[in-house]
Amino acid sequence: MAKKQSTAIRESNARKIFRVVNGLFLALVCIVVVIPIWNVVVTSFAQDKDVMGGVYLLIPKSFTLKNYLKIFNSGYMRGFYNSMFIAVAGTAIAMMITVPLGYALAQKKLMGRKIIMRLISITLVFDAGIMPFYILIKTLGLIDSRWSLILPFAVSSFNLIIVKNFMTSIPESLIEAAELDGCNDLMTLVKVVIPLSVPILSAVTLFYFVSFWNRYTEAVMFINNSAKYTLQVMLRALVFQSDGSLGEGNIVYDNMKMAVMVLGMLPVLVIYPFVQKYFVSGLMLGGVKE
Repeated sequence: MAKKQSTAIRESNARKIFRVVNGLFLALVCIVVVIPIWNVVVTSFAQDKDVMGGVYLLIPKSFTLKNYLKIFNSGYMRGFYNSMFIAVAGTAIAMMITVPLGYALAQKKLMGRKIIMRLISITLVFDAGIMPFYILIKTLGLIDSRWSLILPFAVSSFNLIIVKNFMTSIPESLIEAAELDGCNDLMTLVKVVIPLSVPILSAVTLFYFVSFWNRYTEAVMFINNSAKYTLQVMLRALVFQSDGSLGEGNIVYDNMKMAVMVLGMLPVLVIYPFVQKYFVSGLMLGGVKE
């Protein structure tokens, strides 16, 4: 009995030590992640004199909205609107395709279901490459169109699979009950499946939005008209050039660059709190294999 108690005490002490070490490690990770974001925000509100010489600000020395006023009156807002259009339209189209397709693939009675899933899974491993992709976009006449950043990415194999896995876990008795009540497949999807799938759909919506919002490489490849540039393309040009699209002929200091970065982070920061409570549970349930 004494030996068992001693073992339990040692295990308890080891668990306490693990929790302390784990807590310190996670705190360090949080600090490493938060400090750069804090620096971006603080610098974005700083005056020009406080950021000269590449000073790394962690403690605010001044506060001004001048940088944001410059952004609102510059070409960067056009890039913001372009990115927002691509993100919102792309996410809406992607969800309208992913949800019914995931529901269809979750039905065990679907003919050729396993073959279709294998074909979808192959796209996670193999890629046709950049040149065939560019030739396809050019053949479709989407060069220099914002739709070239939306339509080719309307379905993500990864998002489709986790939606399908989640919907597979929904009890068949609920689907059968809806059918007995006279619901067809569309009504069952809208009235039964979608309300039960809010956690995974929230997570996937965020995935799609972030993916479309951060679209950069394809924007450089397919967009030639500067009026259609996304905010990410304009931000990169601003970071590596002293003069942006302000048309003032002045050097753009770090505070201006950081203000544009805050503008680039803003939509995701606004959306995430509303879906955070569904995010982890949705991914855990959607990641369960059938």
